[in-house]
Amino acid sequence: MTKYIQIFIIFLTLSACGQKETEKKTAENLNEKLSESERQSESQKEEKWTDSNGNVFIEKGNEISIIPAKYNKTGKIYKVFIYNETSDEIGIIENLKIKPNEFRVFNLKDIDTLKLDNGVKFMFGETYGLEIEDKQSQVSGLGGKFLDAYKVPDEAEWAFVIVPAGKGD
Repeated sequence: MTKYIQIFIIFLTLSACGQKETEKKTAENLNEKLSESERQSESQKEEKWTDSNGNVFIEKGNEISIIPAKYNKTGKIYKVFIYNETSDEIGIIENLKIKPNEFRVFNLKDIDTLKLDNGVKFMFGETYGLEIEDKQSQVSGLGGKFLDAYKVPDEAEWAFVIVPAGKGD
């Protein structure tokens, strides 16, 4: 029993020694902290706007959050250009592959998903339209002068190049 009392006394001593005067919780300190947090929240009023696409922008201080509008899937078909700039073939299904330095244009419905055997997935999400799942950073988007350099057909709505892992956007 005396052993437990000794441990208890040591515990009380250590806990009392480790507490600074400014850290002690008193009613005054709690009231001061509450009023300080109220002043901070008052100075950071929230403002909201909605753009023509239904996206909501929330400004709080110097931070702006964007809440995207829900994407309405319609079954519309989009042409997606994919160029293989790797040294390996990229499989789509058994007999369909994109050889190195070759491209394909896919007619992709906005309700479909295109999964490549290198782990890249093109799909239409709930909020952003066309989304790409690319865990190994293998996809780069094409635009500007690169559309001509890769001979992207004019009818393609999106253009991408598959590059070696870690070299994508």
